[in-house]
Amino acid sequence: MPKKQALGLAHYFYGLASGMLKGNKYIEKELYKLESDLTPTQYMSLSMLNAFFYFILVEILSYLVIYKAGIENPIVWALVCALIVSILIFMFCLAYPRWLANKKVAQMDKDLLFAARHLRIQTTAGVPLFESLVSASHGYGVVSDEFKKITTSVQAGTNLADALEDSAVKNPSYYYSRILWQMSNAVKAGTDIGPVLSDIVEFLAEEQRIEVRNYGAQLNSLAIMYLMVCIIVPTISLIFLMVISSFVDIPITDVVFIFILSGLVFVQYMFIGIIESRRPAVSI
Repeated sequence: MPKKQALGLAHYFYGLASGMLKGNKYIEKELYKLESDLTPTQYMSLSMLNAFFYFILVEILSYLVIYKAGIENPIVWALVCALIVSILIFMFCLAYPRWLANKKVAQMDKDLLFAARHLRIQTTAGVPLFESLVSASHGYGVVSDEFKKITTSVQAGTNLADALEDSAVKNPSYYYSRILWQMSNAVKAGTDIGPVLSDIVEFLAEEQRIEVRNYGAQLNSLAIMYLMVCIIVPTISLIFLMVISSFVDIPITDVVFIFILSGLVFVQYMFIGIIESRRPAVSI
């Protein structure tokens, strides 16, 4: 649905959305850091509208399926299914800004160390900080995009220290914000930015080394869990099943093995997702 029409329909939920925002104040903070053009009330209303549409859709489809299946009270069961789905959709919408913020943080932390090293080399060579930011506004992904916003703001007439502070406040990355706060303080104090950036680079490198070591420690525990869940438990269970079937007339058909294989594939896929999600965004 086009944004204009969606906001027009979401207007009917503004009253309820304003009340729910009192218990979900983090949404305003996340939207601000994502630089969204939606107000918290608009986003909450759009989330309710989205959940309402899914409620109607699932209600109709569930009723048709349950009615064809001959189950008693199809309207009641359809309402239950629609309510559960709409609640899950609404909760997903509330968590979506935080997920986007975490994704942006991961993308920034991945290139932040290299961008900081670039700034250190430039400033150490005597290049002004602004020119260094212009030079680093290409080739470092999301970090370069943020630097480009800073340089554009400065070219529009904003003081460099204020532009750095504004970017630090809006950005969800802790390390990025910390770097820009120190750079802003150095600009205000009129001190040499080179030593400040050298300390920042060493700090970031050490933090990323710690994250890598923590990730390695987590992998040891995950490897033990993987051996237990994906190898030892299925093997022992299958042996017990074969032994029991020799005493009791339990048919072991191909369906049983397909079911076991499907379960193992699902568990292994889940472990791959867990390992991937815990992988630190580092670039030492």
